[in-house]
Amino acid sequence: MNASKMSVDEILYQSGLRINNSLNDTEIRDAVSSMGYPETKLEEGAALLSEANTLVENQKKEYGEVDEAQASFEEDRQSAHKTYMEMIQISRIALKNDVKAISTLDLNGRRARTLSGWLKQTLGFYRAILASEEWKKALAGYGQTEEKLNAQLAAIEQVSAASETVKKERGDAQNATQERDEKLEELVDWISDYEVIARIALADKPQLLEKLGIVVKG
Repeated sequence: MNASKMSVDEILYQSGLRINNSLNDTEIRDAVSSMGYPETKLEEGAALLSEANTLVENQKKEYGEVDEAQASFEEDRQSAHKTYMEMIQISRIALKNDVKAISTLDLNGRRARTLSGWLKQTLGFYRAILASEEWKKALAGYGQTEEKLNAQLAAIEQVSAASETVKKERGDAQNATQERDEKLEELVDWISDYEVIARIALADKPQLLEKLGIVVKG
């Protein structure tokens, strides 16, 4: 079995053929038993296969959670950014004669593109406004109450939390991939050894080798 050219699913399928059909066929089981592969050892291979299947499914689940976390993060950021940009426009009107506000709140500057820059800019914007009674009063005149401002700040903080969740899920997925690969390597090693023995034990019974998924030339 040339595992280097196989997909993960193919490795599991071919391993299953060799292990399960050996366990379920008395003739095969008897032939390999006398050459160091009794039923107990075949069951060790079956346990490896089961563990590999579990880790493969877990790895898929972890990457599904990465996609879910990423989608949630992007949705949160898009919504928060839309509200933030509306607040920038309102603030430019409400505070247009306040030089300090224009500078502190970066009302005429460029919007940051990186996540870290965006978080610094938006968090600084809302926190500065909420710390100033004068600016809060000016914005309240345009319907932007302190309650709304706090809710908008919380939405920005949620984006920050969502980005951390994405990082965590990616880390979990990478760990799951490593665990999967290590177990697959262990399984492939077991199968490679077993296949050598099976070819010898069943050399005169090519139909049984084919039942194990082992191609017999000629």
